[in-house]
Amino acid sequence: MPTIKVPAVLSGGGASSRVEVEGETLREAFDAHAAEHGKSLRDSVIEDGEIKEFINVYVDGDEVSDLEEPVDEGSQIRVIPAASGGSR
Repeated sequence: MPTIKVPAVLSGGGASSRVEVEGETLREAFDAHAAEHGKSLRDSVIEDGEIKEFINVYVDGDEVSDLEEPVDEGSQIRVIPAASGGSR
């Protein structure tokens, strides 16, 4: 099964987590995660059917922007929110 690595900032907890999911595409993997763990991760990553502008998603180390990207049984999916903010 593909595995999604959920960063702490999106997991709602104090640490990142790894979750095995079903799916043959990136979209199916996020939908499977939502069905089992709630919609918050999917809604944080996907908007209007696309990956949000300030979210980076990697499959097996390669950045992807297409939710129809195929994922394999052993694929590692990483979600990395862009860092921003700060002051002068």
